[in-house]
Parts: sequence; structure tokens; C-alpha cells
Amino acid sequence: MDFVAGSIAGATGQLVGHPLDSIKTRLQSESLLARGTNRASSSAYKCARNIYNEGGLRAFFRGLSLPLCSKSFEQCVAFGIQSAVDQLLEGMNVKEGTLRSGLSGMAAGSTTSLLLTPIYLVKVQLQVTPKGSLSGPISVIKSTINKLGFFGLYTGAVPIFIGTSIGYGCRFMAYDKATHVADQSFGFGRIGSVIVGGGMAGMATWASHYPLDLVSSRMEASVALGGQQLTMTEHIKEIYAQSGVKGYFRGIGPCLLRAFPVNATIFLTYDLCKTNLT
Repeated sequence: MDFVAGSIAGATGQLVGHPLDSIKTRLQSESLLARGTNRASSSAYKCARNIYNEGGLRAFFRGLSLPLCSKSFEQCVAFGIQSAVDQLLEGMNVKEGTLRSGLSGMAAGSTTSLLLTPIYLVKVQLQVTPKGSLSGPISVIKSTINKLGFFGLYTGAVPIFIGTSIGYGCRFMAYDKATHVADQSFGFGRIGSVIVGGGMAGMATWASHYPLDLVSSRMEASVALGGQQLTMTEHIKEIYAQSGVKGYFRGIGPCLLRAFPVNATIFLTYDLCKTNLT
């Protein structure tokens, strides 16, 4: 049941959050296009306006089809693995609480990253390229394999693995703590606590590993945008050379703005599905 509820929750969350995810990805990848130029960085508002000018409201949902399926699969795996590992740790007499939630979350994050790295690559490339340059997921896959071979589909795998493991560990730790506080200290009740806990969990996920997500997005986007393919370390150095420490957090505003409602939706949908389907 955890797998089914997670699948439905993931698809629902992706529909809510895809437009802001498109803005976040554009902002993260913008500096790749500005290499060797003095072009100023865009604000989130300007980036959103540019996306709108490319195709109206539909442009914000470009590349949605594959992430819609992948997010459903991702949350199916994440909630399923987290629940299974949590039960395993319970059997090993690990005390219930944030530590157990963190360990089971890290197991869920590492598993999903191994399965979904190619999907992330396709999503990012469709989000950062103008309409018409890549016709869809199949076009991205063919283009990437032609340029880099089959393993090019795993561009960015290292920062994704590290970041997702950390992020999901923080996600379930934050959810465990926030729901407890919301219910016991503020009396929000079950539904209110799930909404608050889910939103806080989403923000904790992204805040904990955002620089690694930015590096992986740049690595993935560079495949479509052309230019030299840099390693993770080289991207980290280039970001610092271009913008200093603040460069590692470019686009985090739309990301955190998106994280609360998306994850509140995901956790609420998951909770309601588990309650009503069992």
C-alpha cells in the first residue's frame, strides 16, 4: 500500500510544482549560456517572463510528461523503501524517532537516485532548451547517446546520489519532528500536522542539498547546451569563480517556494490514500 499511495502522491505533487521547477532549473543553468560574456543574471521574475514569452502558460509545463510518470515512480519507491527500512530498523530495536526516520530516508533517497538519474537528465534538458530544439524525451535520449554514449544518460549521477541521499534523510527527519511539534505543541490535528510536516520536510530536503542539485543540473544541461563537459569538481570551481558562495544557491528562492506546497500535497495525498485504501 505504501508503494501505491506514494505513486499517487508523487503524480499529484508534480502537477502542483512543475512550473516553479522550470524556473528553478532555468536559473541554475543560465550561467552556462553566459560563459565568456558579461551578461547579467536574470531574476526569478524575468526568467518566468521569458518562459511565458516562449509559449504562454503551456511553456511552464514543458517536459512535464516524463517527470509526471517519473515522480509517481520516484515517490512510489521512496515511500515504499522508507517504510520497509523503517520496519527493518524497528526489528533491530532502533528507537523510533528522527534518527530512524533519517536512516530510512537516506536508504529511500539513494535507491531513487540510482533508478532515476536518466529521467532527471531528460527533464532538465527539456526545461533549459527553447521549444523546437528538442522535440521530446526520445529526442533527448537519442541526442545524449549520440554525443556521449549510453552512460551519458547518467551525467550528474554522483552529485545526484550524494544529494538525494542527504536530502531524503533530512526530509523524513524533518517530517517526523515537524508533525510531532505541530500536533503536540500547536494542536493542529492529524491533517493540519501532515500539511505542515510535509511542507517543512520539502523545504528541509532542498535546503540540505541544494548546491549539489545545482551542480547536477548544470552537468545535465551542458549536454544539451553544448560546450565542454566538465566534471562535478570543475563545475563547483567554475560556480565559485563566477559568483562566489552565493552562486551555489542560485534559484533557491523559487525552489523553496515550490517545496512547501508540493511536499505538503505529496504527504497529504499519501496519508489520505493510505487511510482510505486500507
